[in-house]
Amino acid sequence: MRIVAVLIATATLGACGAPALQAVPGGGVPVSVTSASGIPYTYADGAQAKKQADAQCGTGGVRPTIQDRFDDATGAWVFPGGCA
Repeated sequence: MRIVAVLIATATLGACGAPALQAVPGGGVPVSVTSASGIPYTYADGAQAKKQADAQCGTGGVRPTIQDRFDDATGAWVFPGGCA
């Protein structure tokens, strides 16, 4: 059983080992934001990234989920729930 779980988990990863952008149930199109200053975001910049995503989404803001994450490879914060 354990081997099957590892194979399934491995099969869901993208080419770079990061999960592909997918909407969460009940969510919209995932929102991905990078720093406008040219300096990549870090894991610690989640609050600033959320503010940027809220501004990008407009009046409803971004829909927060427990799946919000930092993508170290791109320096982007990803909000799979999309805009509210």
